[in-house]
Amino acid sequence: MFGLRSLRIGRPFGIPLEVDASWLFIFFLVAATLTTSYFPAALPDQSPTAYALLGAVTALAFFGSLVLHELAHSLVARAGGLEVSRVTLFVFGGVSQLEDEPSSPGREFLMAAAGPAMSLLIAGACWGGAIAGGLVGAPEWVLVPLDYLSMINFALAVFNLLPGFPLDGGRVLRAVLWALTRDITKATRWASRSGQAIGTALIAVAVFGVLRGNFDFVWLAVMGWFMSALAAGAYRQHVTRVRLGEVSVSSIMSTPAVVVPAELSLEQVGHSYFLAGRHPRYPVVQEGRVIGLIDIEHVTEVPRDRWAETTVGEVASRSLENAVASPHASVDSVLPRLEPGGPGAVLVVDEGRLAGIVTRSDVIRLIMDITRDRDQSAG
Repeated sequence: MFGLRSLRIGRPFGIPLEVDASWLFIFFLVAATLTTSYFPAALPDQSPTAYALLGAVTALAFFGSLVLHELAHSLVARAGGLEVSRVTLFVFGGVSQLEDEPSSPGREFLMAAAGPAMSLLIAGACWGGAIAGGLVGAPEWVLVPLDYLSMINFALAVFNLLPGFPLDGGRVLRAVLWALTRDITKATRWASRSGQAIGTALIAVAVFGVLRGNFDFVWLAVMGWFMSALAAGAYRQHVTRVRLGEVSVSSIMSTPAVVVPAELSLEQVGHSYFLAGRHPRYPVVQEGRVIGLIDIEHVTEVPRDRWAETTVGEVASRSLENAVASPHASVDSVLPRLEPGGPGAVLVVDEGRLAGIVTRSDVIRLIMDITRDRDQSAG
């Protein structure tokens, strides 16, 4: 996201959790605001060290609540049969990345509502904790962070329930429109336009606030711009995915499939295939049978001075269980296999015969063609 690297920090419930580098910016901004403004006003006469410690701990607790918000989405999605590839925290919050769309409006509704429901639950728990703490005489340095966490999680839930795609409220709106129209593309278009309208309204409010001398409204303009751009992008992404679902892998596969004999040296495969060919990976065959896949990463993992004596069969990946598809499978259905960490290529097998191969570059070319046709139609 934003072209920055993400750091994987864990796998809660088996779901990869990543932190985008942009998240560090907002984390330090929240911690600094709490340290220099919020806590000094709410807890006067404390030491700078105490403010800094409270600011850091409270900021971490807030981002922990963001993780719970996103995990609520992911767990409900997984319960509905969807695969969750990862959860990523970034500068404006978090996102659960799914490998497919919900199969029904009801599942979309439940998945979208789960996040705000979790934020409201956290807000209520913190509010109740603050009340209980006050009754038993807990110190203010415990009660004030609980009040803050209650307020910020409530605000998070309310903001996410705004009826604009891709916010949670926009997904709820899409689920309702989908149920009414029985057309997910039309529902996505209307929900996306609502998201763009809300983003534009936030920018207008921000401009009005800045003109009145309140420069804190600049952040509202950034959020409005970001939301409007995401809404437009989400609709384009949906349309592209629908189009990919209509195209079979047989129509974009490279055929006849170019294969690499297992006995070839890495020196030979580097010059004859990776430098001379168009694909970043190839099937490896031995005695007429496909035994694995070879890509440039496998080659470069071997020291350069050993390329001449190392064969392709020695370093090829032998994991093929997720790398085979029927010629009639849709391009959309094989996308997860082409993501980083997957096989990276799909072997198209027809009645036991290797009919062709599909790689990321083939899909990228198809997406570029779809985008060009869409832009020409719009123009």
